[in-house]
Amino acid sequence: MKQKKAIRVKNSPLFEQQINKLTDSVKENEIKFDRQLLKAIEREKEILLVNPHRGFQIQKDKIPNVYLLNYGVTNLWKIDLPDFWRLIYTIVGNQGEIFVILLEFMNHKDYDKIFGYRKL
Repeated sequence: MKQKKAIRVKNSPLFEQQINKLTDSVKENEIKFDRQLLKAIEREKEILLVNPHRGFQIQKDKIPNVYLLNYGVTNLWKIDLPDFWRLIYTIVGNQGEIFVILLEFMNHKDYDKIFGYRKL
């Protein structure tokens, strides 16, 4: 009988900085959107524990060099968050475990810049 792999969600150092800053902002400023964004990210983390393929996979030839150089990713995924924000992650694993590595989250403008999209 095939044993189910354990799924773990981990944060990159950049993601850790971002989530800490967002959490502090929610505590200090009570900005409605920050609270909404934080809740959405927390909800997505819970979903990824069950379904790591929840997001949209980025085509391999469209993975920006920043992710190849900084993280050595071989796959990249995105999840749409409120107000056109994006959560970027990768999936790695071995025979016993799957790791979902949350790389960063960003607004639509930064996403377009990193992924080379331009407004027409």
